[in-house]
Amino acid sequence: MITSSITLDQAKSHLRVMHTIDDAYIAGLIPTAHRLIADEIDRELTEDICLTPTGELSESLRHAALLVIGDLYQNREAQQTEQLHMNHALERLLNKYRKMGV
Repeated sequence: MITSSITLDQAKSHLRVMHTIDDAYIAGLIPTAHRLIADEIDRELTEDICLTPTGELSESLRHAALLVIGDLYQNREAQQTEQLHMNHALERLLNKYRKMGV
């Protein structure tokens, strides 16, 4: 699994969080987002298709992870008053990497 494609500071910047109260929670969302993406595309994020030539997570998957982190941070309760749908940008970012099969 990818270890440091997104730093805590990058995640907090994406979330527009300036305080430190949620730092441990946000830090825990980073590997969770990576796992959710790997499960969604049915690939490990260490596969060549997911990496740049220098071995970094592709920019598309980094942005997808940030979107997942944002969703997990904003919607952390099990009960919601409205129905949540998958982010269309997230779907498009992941489509290229999905393992398709029969």
